[in-house]
Amino acid sequence: QVNPFQVLVMPLMFQELHLSDKEFLAISEMVYQHCGIRLDDEKKELVRSRLSKRLRLLGYESYSDYMEFVRQDHSGGEFSLLIDAISTNFTSFFREKQHFDFLEKQFLPGLLGDKAKKNDYRLRAWCAGCSSGEELYTIAITILDTIGDNLRWDVKILATDISTRM
Repeated sequence: QVNPFQVLVMPLMFQELHLSDKEFLAISEMVYQHCGIRLDDEKKELVRSRLSKRLRLLGYESYSDYMEFVRQDHSGGEFSLLIDAISTNFTSFFREKQHFDFLEKQFLPGLLGDKAKKNDYRLRAWCAGCSSGEELYTIAITILDTIGDNLRWDVKILATDISTRM
């Protein structure tokens, strides 16, 4: 006896879904328009492989059909899942160390000196795309190392990430 589930769903689970250039462009434009993230051509395979899981789970046979579903979902829930699927949430302390060396040795001393001359001891920073927070903590460590024991400074750092999983 044939199981209807196997006949209808199982082929979709193992079918290799093709992502056309036109479909990739539509996805790229939507992501850029809403998030400011550029998906260059070298990201096409990453997008195809990560979104194919979503398509198979929802039973879509083409990326165009899936994108129409995303556009029609006015709650934004599926768009968030799309972003979560294509986001690379790589994070680590002192990742790209040269950035933190620049922050500590060049940027912060100049900024803090200029602000102190104006008797302005407020420092605000935004850590965008900080995944689970290691970059945020690294920025905080770097700032604290730079200002030392000077308790005058009012420091606040906003940390955000586009991924709802993070």
